[in-house]
Amino acid sequence: MRAMPSRVAAEWVRTRGRDRGRRGPGAEALVAGDESAALAAALDQAGFETVRWHRRLQPGQRCTTWPPSGPFREVWVRMPRAGMEAAMLLHAAAARVADGGAIFLYGAANEGIRSATKHFPPGTETPRAVLVKRRCRVLRAVRTGPPPRKDELAAWEVRAVVDWGAGARDWTFFPGVFACGRLDAATELLARHLPEPPSGSRILDYGAGTGVLAAAALERSGPGSTAVLLEPDAISLAAATRNVPGAEAILGRGPAVAAPGGFDLVVSNPPLHEGRRRSVQALGALVAGAPRLLTRGGHLFIVTQRQLPAAAALGRRFASVRAVADRGPFRVWTASRAGGRQP
Repeated sequence: MRAMPSRVAAEWVRTRGRDRGRRGPGAEALVAGDESAALAAALDQAGFETVRWHRRLQPGQRCTTWPPSGPFREVWVRMPRAGMEAAMLLHAAAARVADGGAIFLYGAANEGIRSATKHFPPGTETPRAVLVKRRCRVLRAVRTGPPPRKDELAAWEVRAVVDWGAGARDWTFFPGVFACGRLDAATELLARHLPEPPSGSRILDYGAGTGVLAAAALERSGPGSTAVLLEPDAISLAAATRNVPGAEAILGRGPAVAAPGGFDLVVSNPPLHEGRRRSVQALGALVAGAPRLLTRGGHLFIVTQRQLPAAAALGRRFASVRAVADRGPFRVWTASRAGGRQP
């Protein structure tokens, strides 16, 4: 079902036909945020040179904080989960087509596509549905006015006040990041129960999001401690680097990306979604790879939903495992290798 909107959009491209789809030699189309290759393949067959862009890492695909400048004859935007992110991507799309160029938004009914016409920016005609099929819609609008001014990530910065028990502070978010504009309960619980790393500690925030856990760990640690932010979403990583100045930022996924044996503390609220689908893959990868990341006396601190079998998974990899906090649906766990003293 995840690929259904892409397949429906591809059907419309094929129905439109090769002759109508072709826009001359070198005509380019941009497909933004689509994990499926179905639409891109259909556009290629229709005579376009298709560019795919992602804000989140996808194997073999371009991943940056902002779409390539183009210009493109058509821009296709896969409906994201958040309305503000849809507006942001449609503004970027409208800035990448010439006057008279087409902007498409496609998605499923349960993703909010039925009410998505409100997200199109000024300067585009009223969007219309060119195809409604299998509970999916393809919306099309033509740019008739000047390109939108909000054509950079900084223009979409969201500022909010967060507090994980150490005082309120301004925090940077961008549309589509996890818990945009707020501090989620699980991350707050873990931030309140982190240890006090000694001076000179090296800290890894695994799946860093906007950098809350790295910031919380650093403020509890002694002088000379440093943090590494590991995050597969380029836009989340941009927010984290603003929130945790001086931290090393790594756009990546999985423990293999980070330096083995180099961290005194690894902290994480492992994501439970891979794109749009629920998945415990990130948790499993972290638990399996964390022992190789930690120093001999290092510790892993994570927060998970109580219903997940975290204790058993940790127990298979670590010599010492215990729960340090329990609130509502969430539980904080710490684990260490043999010889590691529990904080």
